[in-house]
Amino acid sequence: MAEELTVGVLGLRRGRSHLRNFLRVEGARVIGAADRIEQWRDRSAEMCAEMGQPLTPIAEFDDLLELKPDAVAIASNGRQQAQQTIQALEAGCHVLSEVPGAFTQEEIIHIAATVERTGKQYMLAENSSFLGFLRYWRRWMVEGRFGAVSMADGEYLHYLPSTLVDEEGNQLTPRQAKEQGRTDLKPVWRSDQPPIQYLTHDLGPLLEVLDDRVVSVNCVEGPWWNPETPLRSDGQYALFKTARGRLIRILVTLNTRRPGAHNYRLFGTQGSVEWYSHEGFCRRIDSTREEKEGWERIDIGTARDDVDEADSGHGGTDIWTAITFTRALLAGRRVPIDVYRMADYTLPGILANRSAENGGGAVHVPDIRREPFEHTEFWDHVGLPQDEPKGQTYDSGRGDHVLG
Repeated sequence: MAEELTVGVLGLRRGRSHLRNFLRVEGARVIGAADRIEQWRDRSAEMCAEMGQPLTPIAEFDDLLELKPDAVAIASNGRQQAQQTIQALEAGCHVLSEVPGAFTQEEIIHIAATVERTGKQYMLAENSSFLGFLRYWRRWMVEGRFGAVSMADGEYLHYLPSTLVDEEGNQLTPRQAKEQGRTDLKPVWRSDQPPIQYLTHDLGPLLEVLDDRVVSVNCVEGPWWNPETPLRSDGQYALFKTARGRLIRILVTLNTRRPGAHNYRLFGTQGSVEWYSHEGFCRRIDSTREEKEGWERIDIGTARDDVDEADSGHGGTDIWTAITFTRALLAGRRVPIDVYRMADYTLPGILANRSAENGGGAVHVPDIRREPFEHTEFWDHVGLPQDEPKGQTYDSGRGDHVLG
């Protein structure tokens, strides 16, 4: 068992969270960080100094690889992630990659082939799979408290109108660019990304709770009415069929103006559970509760209580990508969201857009493994809680509701 994992971080806008977390994780030692944009390097240097671990970030990825870290966290432009992942793997580094990880089916296959050829590990840094309440959902499901879970819902609602960026990394909307007379801007990497391809925040967690993978998808898209985002539709709905016969519905919209949200629901024959991020608690009805009693409110949130996660990012989930990645590599174990599980998260969104382009017809989603998927290994790394959170009757404030 190795005693230390040396880490480099690429991309210091989003990656500043990874940098902070690897500086805190036992067994990891950050030896370098890189970004071509000066303000992200400067902000990262300030953060490291405040943490008492001085570091001077550099500009070029090639120079970061020259430091020969054991592993690299890649948090760069989404369209460059696959190329940079392959470069790092071939340089002898394990890789923790931000989502989406890849933009095309061909990139996914190339990454998997490089992992197999080099013997290095790849993990997708999908933080939403580490949401604290999902650990309880998985345990309740294993205990049979929802009966047979036949359907699930996920929604990623995130208004992102700033689709242009300057050389300093500052993002603007097309309207702002026009008002300022800016002609030096380029589209951000998500400006023309089909919304459904950014589904890993919702599909990934549901696949882990369900211990499942997608086998086919039908998808339709909404209109293209937002003038700030002319290169992508206002949203897309996808309906996925899984290997175990379930249905999963995912909505992704990046163009409709509303507070951002992650929403999840499970539908079982003996009970159901749901989470709406603006509420911050779960609603549950399980096999021990009568329907006429209504929902039970369970006050469990996004973070776990066994690690100080207050400033780790994304509701306390970011640090768990660093913790589980580091622990697995030091122990010589396979990482929790490996390259094949990344394909389970990412490829369905790529093929969902293909369905939308072809009028919503069904598209097969292949399993890129050499041996067929059997079970997720995610919970072996994350663990399930032993306590039972106290519930109370949910009061909507609107009185009783009876369906006719």
